[in-house]
Amino acid sequence: MYITKKFAESAGGSRSATVRRAMVQAGDKHRVEALKMFLISVGCCEITRGDIEALGLNVHEKKYRFCAAPLIYVLLDAETFSRFKPLTNDVDLEAAHIRNGVIGIKRSAAAND
Repeated sequence: MYITKKFAESAGGSRSATVRRAMVQAGDKHRVEALKMFLISVGCCEITRGDIEALGLNVHEKKYRFCAAPLIYVLLDAETFSRFKPLTNDVDLEAAHIRNGVIGIKRSAAAND
């Protein structure tokens, strides 16, 4: 979402509550995209609730102020991560999270120490 000068002026100027809400919403879009790109770069995969129960994994939930729904995920070591389909773009990531309600995130080697 781009905030144009014409919109800002017609909605009461940059100090207007409407313009301020629109600016926050535009910024939130960038934050959501950045979170998706971060998850893809770290490594994420599609995993189901059945897989989680079978492997006895702990489910984590993180609520971000700029997201409508919380991010529900499990942390996986490299060996377990390799068993599942990696998510390599933001559309697959979002679809997997909607479809299964959870995603797998590859645990970094430093976090295992």
